[in-house]
Amino acid sequence: MGVSAVTALALGLVAAPAATAAPTDVISSGSGQIIDGSVLAMPNFASLASNGAATAQQIGTPPSGPAVIENSTPLDLSSVFGVVNVGSGNVPLLQNNGVITVGAVSQYGKAVNDGSSAAFSGTVSGAPGLVSLPGGLPTSGTTGIPAAEVKLGTANILGGADLVNVDLKITTLAAAAKKDQGSAAVGESAIAGVSADLGGTVIGGVAGTVGTAISTANLVLTPLGVTVANPLAGGTISITEADLLAVAGVPNLNALPPGTDLISFLPQAVANKITSLVNSTLASATTAVNALGPIAQITAGPALAVLTTALNGVVSGVSGTIVTPLSNALTALVSAKVNIKESNGGVFTQRALQVGVAGGNIATVNLANAVVGPNLDAAAIPVVNKDTLAISGAAALLALFAWLFFRARRRTAVVAA
Repeated sequence: MGVSAVTALALGLVAAPAATAAPTDVISSGSGQIIDGSVLAMPNFASLASNGAATAQQIGTPPSGPAVIENSTPLDLSSVFGVVNVGSGNVPLLQNNGVITVGAVSQYGKAVNDGSSAAFSGTVSGAPGLVSLPGGLPTSGTTGIPAAEVKLGTANILGGADLVNVDLKITTLAAAAKKDQGSAAVGESAIAGVSADLGGTVIGGVAGTVGTAISTANLVLTPLGVTVANPLAGGTISITEADLLAVAGVPNLNALPPGTDLISFLPQAVANKITSLVNSTLASATTAVNALGPIAQITAGPALAVLTTALNGVVSGVSGTIVTPLSNALTALVSAKVNIKESNGGVFTQRALQVGVAGGNIATVNLANAVVGPNLDAAAIPVVNKDTLAISGAAALLALFAWLFFRARRRTAVVAA
């Protein structure tokens, strides 16, 4: 090999990149996105939602910008989506007393030039420990309400009778995801402080049966000094998180398997609550009647017996009068699935809650989303910059000088021989 060839080799070592990635490749990407999904009435909903995300990306190989890029821009729902109306009642989908309202929530994306990234969205106070968040993240959404509220009914969404209406409130809702260099992407979600109020004709029918029985008994009992209150008079049943957990059989909602539908627990929770309220009312009425004098008890006894039979009938029949029809109506109306994980083409997404309106046929709205990727592996990230150029250049020149020195030694040895 001649000197010119070796010199060319050395220059090649100086100039050659460490990998073959294109200058426009995305090295890493992290995106916090409060709202994502699809809406039948708005085909571009997903792209609009993406525009409103807090996305950080390292673009260009070799990387030339800051080592860490962060984005915490809050979501402005009104400017991103405008007005979106859905259902037979043409009701707003988002905010302004719409089907879905979000409270004080944040979104955050982080991209590092080593090919790693992280993302978060939701309530900062309930953020999973998977991702370290900077302090003072800005918030957006409606103040004075929970992290999220889902409020809709069969009448305004599907049309026809108001079989069921539900108001689901969630105090803590968050998702986090990260992709470390050389490791698979991982995600976690957090949900807590869930409650629901349910009404409609299904519950109203049972409430009416209970009310009629109590009103009939009170015709006899009230003149005797005992008045029985109807626990279902308002026609609405309030369900707590404890009620949901009792049906689900888990210690907390984050212990539910990914993709579990919170709505699926409501029919049995409502039946349990009605049973508890009716039994408590009957026990109180029995105690009050037993406290009457002997003569009053002679009059009150038959009325209490009739009431007991009627209310026991309500309790024994909740499976047919509440659980089955409520399950059918809710399944057609809405779903609320927790802890959704998706992977597609190097992109990993962690969703805290996926709300399906009319089985997703009208809308699927994902709340609190964290997206990482696609990220480049370390081997595909060029590290050519002024520092690495100097290092590789010095190495190449040293190789050249060593070859020249070795060749000179050989020539000297030949001449001496």
